[in-house]
Amino acid sequence: MKAETFKGQVESAYGKVLPKAVAFQGSFDAYESIQEIKAANDYPSDEEVINFRNAQRKANARAKATVEALDAAGHTKPAADDPQVLLQNMIKTLILSGKDKDTATSLAEKVLGYPLEA
Repeated sequence: MKAETFKGQVESAYGKVLPKAVAFQGSFDAYESIQEIKAANDYPSDEEVINFRNAQRKANARAKATVEALDAAGHTKPAADDPQVLLQNMIKTLILSGKDKDTATSLAEKVLGYPLEA
C-alpha cells in the first residue's frame, strides 16, 4: 500500500453557498496491486462489480441523453476557446490559488480584457 493525500475546497454545502470556501485535506492508504486487494480480503463481490458497471453505464447513457436534449433545445456546449469559458477557467484557477471570488473575477477580467457575463 501507498499513502496518498488529497485536498480541496467546498464552496457550497447543505443547499447553501458558503460565504467563504472551506478547505479540507486528508489521506488514505491506496492499493498498488490486485494482490494487495485480495490479501486484504477487500475484493468486490460479483454483485458489487455488476452494480458498479451498471452505474457507470447508466451515467454514460444519462450524460449522452442530456447532451442530445440540450442540443435539440438549442443549448450547445461552448467551445473551449469561447471568451466566457476562458474567463471562467481563469477565475477558477485564481480561486484555487487562494484568491477570493471577487478578486479572481476582477483580475481575470483585467487580464483578458472583457467582463464576465451574468
